[in-house]
Amino acid sequence: MKNLEEIQLSNGQLLLSVTGYSGEEDFYAMYAIVQELIQPDEATYGVDSMCVDGSFRKNGLLVRMSSECVTDECCFHYDPRSMSEEEQATVQNWLETVAAELHVRRPR
Repeated sequence: MKNLEEIQLSNGQLLLSVTGYSGEEDFYAMYAIVQELIQPDEATYGVDSMCVDGSFRKNGLLVRMSSECVTDECCFHYDPRSMSEEEQATVQNWLETVAAELHVRRPR
């Protein structure tokens, strides 16, 4: 099973849906994994009536995250146009690491 489904958005950003995970509990698990494994310089989230949205930044690289996206699953998104190829690979590695750990901690 593929952990992330990549979707190219019309504005050039990439959305990576975390296959099989949705809602607040999964988002909070994802957020905790980001804090533990990625150890961002900054991380934040907010709750509204629709979903939980957040972001993290490490080494100047910004990644946004949500408990719900167009696939009805938790997701990450970032703008690869503002990153070098090496930075894009770093972000991709972070997100694959988080998704894989989410599957370990909250198996489906």
